[in-house]
Amino acid sequence: MLPPVAERPKLRATLDQLSNAVEDLLLGGLTTASDATRQTLSGAMQEAARMRLLRLGAILRVLTDDLNRFNNQDPLLSRKRLTLFLNRGWLIARGLSHALETENEKEYDRLNLTPATQPLASAEVVCLGVVKKVTAAVVQFQFRFRALTASAPVKSGDPLAWSFNQPVKSKEFPPEAYLHLSQKQKFTPFSLLERKIITVQNAVVVPDEAGGWRLALTDQSTVTPGKAFADWAQFLNWTPAPALERLAKQTPGPLDLDTELQEEVVLRDYEIGASSDGDEPGQTIYPITAGHMSLQAIVGPPVEGKTLKKGLDDLRKLKKTPPLYGLMHYERCRLIFQALTTFGKNGLEYLTISPEKVDKAALIRELF
Repeated sequence: MLPPVAERPKLRATLDQLSNAVEDLLLGGLTTASDATRQTLSGAMQEAARMRLLRLGAILRVLTDDLNRFNNQDPLLSRKRLTLFLNRGWLIARGLSHALETENEKEYDRLNLTPATQPLASAEVVCLGVVKKVTAAVVQFQFRFRALTASAPVKSGDPLAWSFNQPVKSKEFPPEAYLHLSQKQKFTPFSLLERKIITVQNAVVVPDEAGGWRLALTDQSTVTPGKAFADWAQFLNWTPAPALERLAKQTPGPLDLDTELQEEVVLRDYEIGASSDGDEPGQTIYPITAGHMSLQAIVGPPVEGKTLKKGLDDLRKLKKTPPLYGLMHYERCRLIFQALTTFGKNGLEYLTISPEKVDKAALIRELF
């Protein structure tokens, strides 16, 4: 939906300033990134949030983080990521500005990528794994749930994903420490990792590209951990057929991200090879062979991937490996794998979550 007529001139001016700032960076190089450039990005990000331009806002957050890395000479700066999001930011800013000028609502909605939400009255779910991402500014955890009950529009067995983001306020604590912070809905994200049935009520969902759902909580939502869950075996059957069907229907475009065409997979009878340096700074790659599939398991820099790296190293030592659950996407004709969880005799083990104890009282004192 196009914004109100009175809001359009200001939004167009912001989008034009943003596209001009990106052009200046591309023409002059990152060394020309001035305080004015960063202020333009910050102002555009605030305007994007105010106008609920979620796709553009997410891009600008990445750009801001990477420009800060460049200015701080951070060795973990990813040139590939920065270039990708500079181009995406310019394309979307120019496209939205043109859609406003021509009053093209269909094009505006397509670029903004704001699908309609659907109410979810109540659902019982369990957590199969957690994706962890850490930057200098933000810690991000994406919880991968599976529905145990049907509640329209969600069916029993459907995947759901809920994201928890928290600004980094102190480097004295591990990223997992933020999972102990109480949320508006009066639960802590860490309680979702207790291998229990979780009841979510009064939430909203949005369909994703793989046939699952993105879960969002509102102020009226409730999240209640219940009794222990042990029947993990029901989630360990996986076949590549649905993934191949989605690939056959896929039409690539200039705004696509590799991870948008992502699959939940379970590997059995696999072998993990010796690790080597990855394409990005601080990244480690483990080759995995599972039947006819050859994958590359990606582990991020130590602040993010220390626990996962230890988990994969421990798996390499086993004569018989347990089922391995994770996310797979396609990147430069390679199968890229994010290992998340193993399912052994003692149940599931979250490979990305550190078992390190957290001093909750010290955390609260430090942050508040």
